Amino acid sequence: MDELEKVRELYGEPRPDPFLKARVFGRLQAEPRRRRWLPWTVALTGLATAMTVVLIVAVLVPTTTADRAPEISGRSVLLAAATRAEADPATTGAYWRVKKSHRRTHPEPLGKGQNRYQVVESWLTEQWAAEDGRIWAGSRTLGARPGSAADSEAWRRDGSPSEWAGVAPSWSSSGGETLSSSPGEGLLKPVTGRTAFSVAGQDMTFEQIRELPADPAALKDRISSMVRGAPRGSDSGVLADALSGLLWSKPSSPEVRAAAYRALAELPNVRYLGTARDERGRKGAAFSFTVRTSPTAPALVQRTLIIDVASSRVLSSTDAGGPGEEEVEVVLEAGWTDDKPAPPSLP
Repeated sequence: MDELEKVRELYGEPRPDPFLKARVFGRLQAEPRRRRWLPWTVALTGLATAMTVVLIVAVLVPTTTADRAPEISGRSVLLAAATRAEADPATTGAYWRVKKSHRRTHPEPLGKGQNRYQVVESWLTEQWAAEDGRIWAGSRTLGARPGSAADSEAWRRDGSPSEWAGVAPSWSSSGGETLSSSPGEGLLKPVTGRTAFSVAGQDMTFEQIRELPADPAALKDRISSMVRGAPRGSDSGVLADALSGLLWSKPSSPEVRAAAYRALAELPNVRYLGTARDERGRKGAAFSFTVRTSPTAPALVQRTLIIDVASSRVLSSTDAGGPGEEEVEVVLEAGWTDDKPAPPSLP
């Protein structure tokens, strides 16, 4: 069994692209006669490379299960995901929307005296961006709960509070909310003073993202030139992070998404972890790398992505630092829509 067959057995058969034949024929027609063999050489080389890696950066968390997988290389998986991404038709809409669920442990223990415990917060975010520069940010708390069995015992001894007066959700910037165990109402507000997207710490517009090169080497060079101001020793992680962001959180074209997968397949710091399931039970390939989440962050974190190879879509992203320092983002929706901005609905 070759690597391509192993990838298909593990992650499913990618859906065929009905436009591939016409696209390949058009490219051949556009090439000078004496060089018509080149696209096939490149295509075969790219396919072998792309089948080597499927980009899933996933830290296997308590609610995530890993599956035993046939031996394949991460590079093959990523290259297979690139081939699938390239087959997607180009789409558009009125808004680019990304909806995610989040989970992380509240930074401070709660409770009184001997009854101290940690709680895990969950919430939704949803961003809508229009090409004219308008942005809307939606949020909705899903409630907090004790983190472990020992935390649950301490919470019960503390009187089983359903909310914590004077304590705000750690993810909220408004400061007017109270941490509660109950889901809250969905909120939506316009955002001003910034652009919708950021790559390697630099703001980018729709037009700038469209202008990114679809050649893997050229894309890597372009992004590398943007991360030169990163903290010393963190360049490779910032590069991997920026390339992975083009896979799902930005309105990248199918060709740029494919180029990002192929560029990631060549990065030595991107590690293949095998198959895994996200917190919603969806199966994918997991990849990880270390990255400094901000210039002032005291330490690196391990970022793990889980990717559905059959669709080339990113399912989740997990950051893990020290013990108990973990934040999980599950991608619920990412793409173009004509729906009007609205507060996040419950998943």
